[in-house]
Amino acid sequence: MKVFTKMKIGDFAKYNQISVQALRYYESIDLIHPIEIDPFTNYRYYHIKQSAVIEKIQFFQQLDFSLTEIKQIMNDTKTPTELNQVIENKKATLQAELKSIQHQLAEIKVFQEGALIFQEKQFNKAIEFVDFPARWVFTYPTKQNIYQMTEEEYEFSLREFKSDLTDLRKFNCVGSIMPRTSFVDQSFLSKEFFIFSDQKTTETRLLPKGTYATYYCHSFQEEIKMLPLFQQELANQGYQIIGDYICEVLYEKNKTSDVNRSMFIRMQVPVSRS
Repeated sequence: MKVFTKMKIGDFAKYNQISVQALRYYESIDLIHPIEIDPFTNYRYYHIKQSAVIEKIQFFQQLDFSLTEIKQIMNDTKTPTELNQVIENKKATLQAELKSIQHQLAEIKVFQEGALIFQEKQFNKAIEFVDFPARWVFTYPTKQNIYQMTEEEYEFSLREFKSDLTDLRKFNCVGSIMPRTSFVDQSFLSKEFFIFSDQKTTETRLLPKGTYATYYCHSFQEEIKMLPLFQQELANQGYQIIGDYICEVLYEKNKTSDVNRSMFIRMQVPVSRS
């Protein structure tokens, strides 16, 4: 087998599974140069042993290093300490990206679960009892009773809640919390919005685990209508209300042409047998 140690740029590119355009760009940014340039034809020649450099560049590219970072690693780091710092910086970047992707996957899961519950329960007209785990929520106080707001006042209040959040990715399907006493005496006063959190922080509060009576409805207006019926039916069935009432917005599906908000709500309140 005849070995070509010095080869034209096209042959070198072919052997190393890289484009000629990439090699020319690498040369332009001072990353790797041909060993010879013919002064008459301007042909560029590379040595087969330069393949080791291409392999290392491709290796770092697979790890999502930029060409600038690769050049720094291969040419500019003079000590193991310098090299380690560059690697640690990349690790930190990738870990942050991983955390962001994990958050996105968690939010997709929540959205998907809400859509599936909507598909399964949208025509359900019966009270059900569900055992919920402990759940963490971000809350936001309002000045007005949520159940006495106009639709416009409700939307402006949501904007205020949104502006108070440091992480806007969490702002989705905002629910509300009503104190137990207000639910039991049927005054139905709620001045607290919430969104779920995937972890405990100094800014979250706990919705305790337990058995919750649930009922599904399709709008804010329907929820207001059903609140006294929900409370009375639980009393008729001999259930004791042992915690705050939760309005959980499970699913929202708005067309881009819609003006009015579309909501699928799971009314819920923790109960025990009297």
